[in-house]
Amino acid sequence: MSSGLIVLIFIVALILIVGYVVAVILRKRNEALLAALEERKEKLYNLPVNDEVEAVKNMHLIGQSQIAFREWNQKWVDLSLNSFADIENNLFEAEGYNNSFRFMKAKQAIDNIESQIQLIDEDIKAIRKALSDLEEQEQKNSGRVVHALDMFEELQKEVTSDPDRYGSALPEIEKQIGNIQSEFSQFVTLNSSGDPVEAAEILDTAENHIVALKQIVERVPEIVTALQAKLPDQLEDLESGYRQAFGIWLPLH
Repeated sequence: MSSGLIVLIFIVALILIVGYVVAVILRKRNEALLAALEERKEKLYNLPVNDEVEAVKNMHLIGQSQIAFREWNQKWVDLSLNSFADIENNLFEAEGYNNSFRFMKAKQAIDNIESQIQLIDEDIKAIRKALSDLEEQEQKNSGRVVHALDMFEELQKEVTSDPDRYGSALPEIEKQIGNIQSEFSQFVTLNSSGDPVEAAEILDTAENHIVALKQIVERVPEIVTALQAKLPDQLEDLESGYRQAFGIWLPLH
């Protein structure tokens, strides 16, 4: 056998050995990646989302709160029944590619699985935050309403301390105060009966109305004094001005 043929055989054998070693290394690397992805998937699946869903379900929510809960619960059901199953199938497929040394296919499958797991991770975080918000909303509302009631009581005291300052605007001011009281009653009913989400919206509305009415209450005495002193013949225009001001600052009930 010529020396040239021996060298050729040696080179071919070396290439085969190197190729085999590289293939084994790539296969081991992919196996490690797939094992890590499997572990991430299991950690996500074993998060106590079901327990958190049950805790919120036992609150017996109604109205907007119930609608919000159903939407997030459905997202979790879809994830737990479909998305995790898809990942499991893709892991099995990627392992097949890797075992048959189809490393390009295996790499593409691994990248796809990583993207799927990342999306599921983000979705689960959103679901758990929404469930936590629903569970805590009633308590948050109870804390917020104290501040709103303090503002409202200060406003009432300001009006009742000297009602003559408001002239013919007083009946409309008292009407708006009554409307705000009705909003507080509606808030209490919703917050205590299982719809803290809508209760929070009612509380937002009441707070906005208190701020707007306070601004009007602060402006009216000065206007009344000016008109009574300088424009006694235009008191009729004052009532029109009041109506316009209330139309701008407060939606009339």
